[in-house]
Amino acid sequence: MATRRPRKTGPSPAQVLDAVKKGKISSLYYFYGEEDFQRDQLLNTLIETLIEPAARPFNLDIYRAEDIDIPQIIAQALTFPMMAQRRLIVLKNADRLPDSAPPELLSLIESPPETTTIIITATKPDGRKKLFVELRKRAVAIEFRPPYDNEIPAWIQTHVKTLGRQIASDAAHLLHMSIGSNLRELNSEIEKLFIATPSDPIAREDVVQVIDNTRGVTVFELADALGHRQLDKAQILIGRLREQGEHPAGTIALLVRHFGILRRAQWIAGQRLPRNVLSSRLKVPAFFVNNYLEQARLFDERALWNAHDALLDADNRLKSSGGTPHEILAHLAYRICRASP
Repeated sequence: MATRRPRKTGPSPAQVLDAVKKGKISSLYYFYGEEDFQRDQLLNTLIETLIEPAARPFNLDIYRAEDIDIPQIIAQALTFPMMAQRRLIVLKNADRLPDSAPPELLSLIESPPETTTIIITATKPDGRKKLFVELRKRAVAIEFRPPYDNEIPAWIQTHVKTLGRQIASDAAHLLHMSIGSNLRELNSEIEKLFIATPSDPIAREDVVQVIDNTRGVTVFELADALGHRQLDKAQILIGRLREQGEHPAGTIALLVRHFGILRRAQWIAGQRLPRNVLSSRLKVPAFFVNNYLEQARLFDERALWNAHDALLDADNRLKSSGGTPHEILAHLAYRICRASP
C-alpha cells in the first residue's frame, strides 16, 4: 500500500472546467503525473469544450514529443484561428523531449499568443529542467497522482454518479478488491456493468456476475484462498491467472494489501469491538469483516510476518527475473500456506 504523502495545492480538474465554461480560458495548461486516466479525461473534455467539432480540422493540432517538429508547433501556435475564436495546440509526453528543450519552445511558453491555448502533458517530468520549471511557474498546472487504496471505492461511486448512474457502497468495494486500483481498468469494468445492469443502484451481485463472466478467476479469489491456507486451491488459481495473462506485479500488490489487513485484524480481534468499529479500523466494508477475522485466526503473529517477508521476497524476485512468474507465485503460496500457524 502506498505511503501517505501530502497532496499538492492547486486547481482541481472540476475548477479548471468551471473556469473555462465561464470564459476564463488560460493560454497555457500543464497536466502532469502518473494517473493518466484522469489526466486524459480532463484533456479530452477541454478539447471538446474549447473547439467545436466542425472547427477542429483547422484549429486543433496534437503532437507527441517522440516525433515533435518544433518549427511546425511554433508556426501553428502563431497562426490565427480559422472560423473560431481560439486555436488549440496539444503537446503530449513532454517528459520525453530531448534533455534541453529548444529555446523556441521555451519562448512560446513564456509568451503564448492570446488566440492560442497550449496544453502540455507529461507523466514523469524532471522538475529540475527549465521547461518544467517554467511550466509550473506560468501555466495552470495540475498534478495527477494515483489515488490511495482507501480512496478508490469513493472514486468509483463518484465516477459512476458523474456518468448518470448509482452504485452501492459494497458493490464499489468489491469492484475495487476484484479489479485493483488502476482507474482505467476500473472504468472499463464500470462500462461493462452499465451494459449488463440497466437498473440502479448497481448491486454487489451485479459486480460478482460481471466479473465472473468477463474476467474469470480474480486475484481476490487467490487472496482468499491464501488467507484460508488452502494450498491446493491457491495453486490451481495461480495457474488459471497465468492462463488469463494476469500481471504478477499486480497480484503481489493486492496480496500485500490483503495480508496487511489480516495483521491489523489479528491485532484487534480480541478487543470485542462492534462490527462497524472493526470495519472502520480495518478500512474494509462491514460485510468483509468476519471473513478477515476468520482468516487472521488461522495464523499466529509470526506466520503473518513470515507471509509479509515471503511477499517482499516474491516481489524482489519478479523484479530481478529470479524465476518465472508462475514459479515465484507457486513458491509464495507454499511459503504462506505451509508456514507454522
